[in-house]
Amino acid sequence: MKPETFLRRSARFYGTLLTVVVVVCALWLVDSVTAARVESRLAKSVVEDSQLVATPKVYVGGHPFAQVLLTNKIPNISVDALDVDIKDLGIVNASTSIYNVDIPASKAYAGDIVGRQAELIKRTISLDGVAMGQFLGMTDLDISNPYDISPGGGVASEAQLAGTLPGTNTKSTVIVTLRLDGSKFRMEPVEIVESEEPASLVQKGYTLEFDTRELPLATKASLVELSGGSIKFEAERRNVTLQSSDLTPVETGHSEFTDYASEHE
Repeated sequence: MKPETFLRRSARFYGTLLTVVVVVCALWLVDSVTAARVESRLAKSVVEDSQLVATPKVYVGGHPFAQVLLTNKIPNISVDALDVDIKDLGIVNASTSIYNVDIPASKAYAGDIVGRQAELIKRTISLDGVAMGQFLGMTDLDISNPYDISPGGGVASEAQLAGTLPGTNTKSTVIVTLRLDGSKFRMEPVEIVESEEPASLVQKGYTLEFDTRELPLATKASLVELSGGSIKFEAERRNVTLQSSDLTPVETGHSEFTDYASEHE
């Protein structure tokens, strides 16, 4: 093969390859911008419906987003809100995740999910030491993983709590179990790690029970665990016809997801 012929073919090949790369990048950019617009519309709707002070982070799944043109389905939508001020709880982190939404492409591109069917909704509330401390009457409560000292803390069904019990002057440290019994959450010490107070006082001080329907989850919790230094409660519901309020990270009391009258509106 002559050098000139080889060079011409190489030039055509690389020219075609460059064109394909440019087209793919352009389509990816358009798709990303489109998805961002949908996320922005949904975030605006969440703020209006939930009266959140700050705009939550909204993510719409599906890579690329244009796959909805073929599938008429959004794989998942998540809404995350940090530092939400909840009456009687204080500052919490909250999130809602919606899975497998059946939706026409035109509605998906408009960010209009109302009336669409979702396979699963999960709503999560994470209570840190300040929020959990309010239940125990403690202002310096620290929550950590008793078996994982890494910064992330890992996930566990037990937690290490440290703080100053009401009526005492010294800190105590215990390991507690986190359990659900129907709608009831129960936390009780299984080991006193460090304390100068009587064991009976520490045992009673770190024991806690409440109905998880009192949390802004809209229904009883189906999961409780320690995650990243906070105690996380999660509720879920399947086969839901979506309303705009279903996207809110905390229950507003107006969602089909609700099976009780919310006290945290």
